[in-house]
Amino acid sequence: MYRLWGLLICTLLNAAEPDFGKYDGTAVIVDLNTSEKNVFGTHVDERLSPCSTFKILNSMIALESRAVWYENETLPWDGIVREYPAWNQNHSMRSAIKVSAVWFYQELARRVGAERMQEMVRAAGYGNMDTSRTLTDFWLGDGSLKISANEQVEFLTKLVRNQLPFSARSMAITKDILTLEQKKDYTFVGKTGSCGGIGWFVGFVEDANSTRVFAFNIRGEGANGVEAKKITLNYFKP
Repeated sequence: MYRLWGLLICTLLNAAEPDFGKYDGTAVIVDLNTSEKNVFGTHVDERLSPCSTFKILNSMIALESRAVWYENETLPWDGIVREYPAWNQNHSMRSAIKVSAVWFYQELARRVGAERMQEMVRAAGYGNMDTSRTLTDFWLGDGSLKISANEQVEFLTKLVRNQLPFSARSMAITKDILTLEQKKDYTFVGKTGSCGGIGWFVGFVEDANSTRVFAFNIRGEGANGVEAKKITLNYFKP
């Protein structure tokens, strides 16, 4: 009953509410062709850690700063064995973002440097724009950087429209490495994020008739990006 009364809807794109199951869920979906906006949940303006969804912006900053020259440039694994086997190898930006390899993007942040990172996060207007709590984890868990679901959608809208303060090349490469599925007249782009009991899945869907930008987040026991992605995919399925 609480979820029913707590549901906020601003012009409908899809009459059905996302099935958040046991989680405290929030979703914002905007159709860029019509400006129609669909909002679910009561936390759309609450700022949370972006977790690994920050890799979207980190990718563009790294390319602009020449921390890497292109998406297939390989960085050597540092030899530290981490909890996910897929992380424990050499990675390029293309391969690292698919498995969300944190060490790779921490190395990119080191190469960018604290001053340049702060400058470019501010230029992008990303969330609260606070990168002060250590260069390699300000976007994770208890880090200083926070962003809301509404702000995620605003940021991604600028990316779709190539309106961020980065080169067309950097934005195109980033969208390419985030592409999860592409067919004729259909593209699905997205990134998960998991940290501190939060699960994110953000991105956009393009087809012949519309471009829909979305941000889903969930909280609660077992919440993570994989679960947020499942909920999102179920919502968008034909």
